[in-house]
Amino acid sequence: MNPKALSSSFSHFLKRFCFVAILASIVLLLLSGYAASKLYERYVVRLAESNAVNLTEAIFTTYRAELNSALDSAPLLPPQLLELNKTLRDFIQPYGIVKTKLFSPEGIIIYSTDLSIIGKDASANEMLKQAFIHGASSNIQRKDQITDLAHETRFDVDVVESYVAMQAHNGELIGVFEIYQDTSGFRGEIQQGILLFVGVLAIILLSVFSTAYVFMRKAVKKMAYQQEMLEELATVDAITGLYNRAEITRRMEAEWQRYKRCSSKQSSFALLMLDLDHFKKVNDNYGHLVGDKLLQLVAHRLMGELRSYSAIGRYGGEEFIALIPDISYESAEQVAERLQRLVSQSGYELLGYKISMSVSIGFAVAEPTDLNLDTLIKRADDALYEAKKSGRNCVVGTAGVTPLGGIIANSG
Repeated sequence: MNPKALSSSFSHFLKRFCFVAILASIVLLLLSGYAASKLYERYVVRLAESNAVNLTEAIFTTYRAELNSALDSAPLLPPQLLELNKTLRDFIQPYGIVKTKLFSPEGIIIYSTDLSIIGKDASANEMLKQAFIHGASSNIQRKDQITDLAHETRFDVDVVESYVAMQAHNGELIGVFEIYQDTSGFRGEIQQGILLFVGVLAIILLSVFSTAYVFMRKAVKKMAYQQEMLEELATVDAITGLYNRAEITRRMEAEWQRYKRCSSKQSSFALLMLDLDHFKKVNDNYGHLVGDKLLQLVAHRLMGELRSYSAIGRYGGEEFIALIPDISYESAEQVAERLQRLVSQSGYELLGYKISMSVSIGFAVAEPTDLNLDTLIKRADDALYEAKKSGRNCVVGTAGVTPLGGIIANSG
């Protein structure tokens, strides 16, 4: 993968990480907020149920005789009902109770602050059944409106409905009290508590994901750099900085495939084989360190002269190969001659030595008669051989092959 594609891949990965982190945070905050609301709601219900149990015990302790009489005398006559109604209302009104009922063990409503429902059978009520079994049962409801003991209508009210069983000294169930408590005052506290909880959690998540993002971004940059270095090691010659043999061959093959897809001769390309003359003497006389430095300087001159869309690589030892797309034979010859003069002129000063160097160049331009890339490379290599045989420091090109396979050579 090339560095640009790799960088794009890592950038895409970080974007996906941010998207997943944000989405996960939103989901987690929503679920946490919901869970917190349920916990607060459960707390309010348990608190209201505890208050209802205590209040029921207080009522039963204070008005045991009146309640026993009411349960035994059901249905109550108006005078007894009105007296019980006044007694219970006066007792529970200071505690914020909006409604109450008294059930017989059979589930019949013996008394209610709503006098219109007295005498109804509520034995099918599931919460009443739970109170018969477990002693108490509660839930919270939101009422659009409700009339309290003072006959005032309240709107948008949170009410905890609690059923509390009453038992005689011998454990016998004698009735059940239902108490409605207005818990709307807790709503603001619950909302503040949930907002605080979710806010703190959001800050924690932001800190965690931000820290993770910073570390991942650093790791991704390091991986991208390492990948780029590996890419360079795999494609670049360590001494000259040019493409190595494998990479320049890959690029030549790609250009060959492009050329075969296009029938126009104007899309032809050239290969230039360059060989430094008598380079072995440099290594023998000055050492390989000077030889490597000379290769670097020559490579620098060659890269500076070629067009940006051309490619050049070290093909082996002191031999280079240049790939020049979209070029004619005449233009390729001109480029080769220009490179030959560039390498040979003015010499090289390095590590205290003044060294002269020349180059032999053979080139070939792709022709329809070339069977494959190897054929083209061989023609360029044969032209290089002719240049060396002709005394070196010159350019030889092949214009094509004859039907009999011979080379048509032109010396520069």
